[in-house]
Amino acid sequence: MKIDITTVTFQRLSEFSQGFDTPDAVINRLIDEVTKQPEVKPTIILTPESEDDFKGQLLNVKLAEVCLHYTNAAPTFCVWNATKLKESSNLKANLWSGFLRDWKKRGITKVELTVLTKDIDLEMLKLAHALGISYDDALKIRACSAREDDNNYLVWFENNNENILSKIAHTHKVNIDGHVYLPTYMLDN
Repeated sequence: MKIDITTVTFQRLSEFSQGFDTPDAVINRLIDEVTKQPEVKPTIILTPESEDDFKGQLLNVKLAEVCLHYTNAAPTFCVWNATKLKESSNLKANLWSGFLRDWKKRGITKVELTVLTKDIDLEMLKLAHALGISYDDALKIRACSAREDDNNYLVWFENNNENILSKIAHTHKVNIDGHVYLPTYMLDN
């Protein structure tokens, strides 16, 4: 395919070049900016910080909380059930072929992984992720839920934390009483 552009357009385009950029590289960078696709690989943050410590704890517990950050959407949380991970497994390769697959197309800018403890409250974990917050945040605000009717759960918080509630408000409506209604499908699985 051949695209012809005027000299004026080419001169405008050259103003965006960096170093020895080709016109193709400049155009792609501008397209990435318009579509909000990240240019650089996502940052990987592990807790514990050391890759060896993280992997050692993950091999022991087999569960980690994953938080994916995006260029144009609220972060999402999920659980890494690492039952197939072995001592010989390449941790980063697992991340790139799993959670970070198609990172550019999905607009992923960062992934945070936290090894969970063996005594984790799985219902609280599910509730936290349905609310769009971390397990740790859910524990801080002491999130509680009860089935309201066939279609909804009522969620309330025993501790008020404006910072955490504002995270929830990014993806859910928090009513005047500080309660949230979640559809049953988010917690009934």
